Amino acid sequence: MIVCFDLEGPISPQDNAYEVMKLIPDGDRIFSKISKYDDILALKKKDYEAGYTLALILPFLISHKITEEDIKKVSEKAKINKGVRELVSKLKKNHKFYIISTSYEQHAYSIGKRIGVSEENIYCTKLPLNDYLSYDIDLRETEKQILNLEDNDIEAFFNDFYENLDKKIKEIIENTKVIGGKYKTEAIYDILRKENGDMKSVVAVGDSITDFKMLREVKEKGGVSIVFNGNEYAIPHAEFAFAGRDLSPLADFIEAEDKKEFIRNWKGEGYFHYVEDNMEEIVQIHKKYRRILRGEAGELG
Repeated sequence: MIVCFDLEGPISPQDNAYEVMKLIPDGDRIFSKISKYDDILALKKKDYEAGYTLALILPFLISHKITEEDIKKVSEKAKINKGVRELVSKLKKNHKFYIISTSYEQHAYSIGKRIGVSEENIYCTKLPLNDYLSYDIDLRETEKQILNLEDNDIEAFFNDFYENLDKKIKEIIENTKVIGGKYKTEAIYDILRKENGDMKSVVAVGDSITDFKMLREVKEKGGVSIVFNGNEYAIPHAEFAFAGRDLSPLADFIEAEDKKEFIRNWKGEGYFHYVEDNMEEIVQIHKKYRRILRGEAGELG
């Protein structure tokens, strides 16, 4: 099997970009507004890729001279979910293990190193942030306006803001390839070419709006798609769901020949579901565990 895990959520509860934005005064509130804008565009625009928040916040990181070293320092504080190291160790014995993450490379490689996944097995968002530190941009007045935005004003405000940015900053945003949406699906196919495999050998695990296209593609092409402590954007596109505090049971589930029988016989901690069964109940259970493990980050799309 080829096992492909999202990072933020299933492996680590930290939303790294959200935590990095906290290095900026009121950066968490600014990030939440931009994240809502990202969700709006993802739901309204056919060709828009969810997770683009990581590109949209770049003007603010550049304005406050945030460095790649700052991202790494924030990453060092990230927790690893319970059972992850055991899961990775067990699955790597007989299967190929990959991480496909929207995260900036500075975070993804840091977490990968801590759990025994090499950089060549990690797909993530490349960010040469230090190359942009020479650009001068002052967004203090813009930040004040963002903090006072009502939800129904978000789309129009940010449409205008990004349209009128300096050309060089716009180019940085446009040239940042955020690994979300279709790019996670492209990563799956790149892995299949490398491993000379087919989609039926793939197990994909995700939890959010940036994962739903990957989960849907794997499910439709005969692989196994699993959502872990997912939100309402991801759950409908997975075949199976696991909600819990400890990921180690997921290793046994992934290796189980008859997954529906595994679910019927499950008596451990946490909840396994076949997603077609009672979607509303599954969403509520996952929301509960998502809040427990991810806190504020669990409310993001």
